[in-house]
Amino acid sequence: MADEEREDRKERDFFGDSVDDQQQKKKSINLIITLESDGKYQFDETVKMWEVRHIPSFANYESFVDICKRSNFKNVAIVHHGNTFSDHTYAKSMKVILDVLAFKTLKNVFEKLPKKDLITLDEEYFENFRKESEKYHQGGLDPKDIKSYISLKLLLSNMLDGGNFFSVACDEADDKGFLNELGSMTDKEIKIFANSNRSDIKQRAYEEITSTKERLYFGSLLNNYLTPSGKFFNSDGWYIFNTKDKTLTTTKKDLWLLSNTSKEVYLLMERSLNLTQDQLDKIYNAQKYYAKNYKTFYIEKMHGTETSYKQMREKIKIKYPDVIK
Repeated sequence: MADEEREDRKERDFFGDSVDDQQQKKKSINLIITLESDGKYQFDETVKMWEVRHIPSFANYESFVDICKRSNFKNVAIVHHGNTFSDHTYAKSMKVILDVLAFKTLKNVFEKLPKKDLITLDEEYFENFRKESEKYHQGGLDPKDIKSYISLKLLLSNMLDGGNFFSVACDEADDKGFLNELGSMTDKEIKIFANSNRSDIKQRAYEEITSTKERLYFGSLLNNYLTPSGKFFNSDGWYIFNTKDKTLTTTKKDLWLLSNTSKEVYLLMERSLNLTQDQLDKIYNAQKYYAKNYKTFYIEKMHGTETSYKQMREKIKIKYPDVIK
């Protein structure tokens, strides 16, 4: 279990309560899961309405149980690499890579097993899953793939109707079956998003003092076009699968995840292969507006004042009302 998953244990004291009591104590949150260790640090620097968790692998079933016991999800974003459900730096033996064929096989086996509460599974269940999979897959499915499938299914099953699930990774929408398989894993009425282009998961903005070459890096995936400039090769943009009516929509747009506390959590934005200067300016200003550490840098290093800082933020808010709510 990641260190971040051991935080706030006091909030978890109700795990021994009845199911009804647990449901009453659940929070409804917007959740970001980052699989890389450096991903969470970026989000920590950003003012946001999202709760961020670093879980290095979906095979860490217990970590997902912990989150789902405490929360239901209005919106979920998974920040990872295409079809990879573990930290991409893991050794090959530890990596979890699930494509459409793997999802179909896992679903087929899952449906053959007795139905159980996904939040209370034990090692006996996972071993039975592996044994059953031997009928369909030579040698049986890898236990880490089985646990990852269950973790993802658990996550999707704890979403609220009307929510959005963002798979922030490269090229996953190139295989339309990927979205269909994700959609089949839940009975909730949600929208599932995947990119037909590359999603850059390490975009940053920075401010530099020319005279001293001091720099402040700030920002994250939030308040940003998720496909970087020069990478929007596929004009189809982001695809959306609606689980309610099983429809697939080609947006021909890029996705922008919002920091703000309004009801909106995303925008679909017009763009072409290369971002225009106006679009780059929008990213820079939105990232600066929501950066936790910018105020200190602005006052201490750039010799600004509290008043001028507030005035600057107000100007950004007026100029970019679509992304600053």
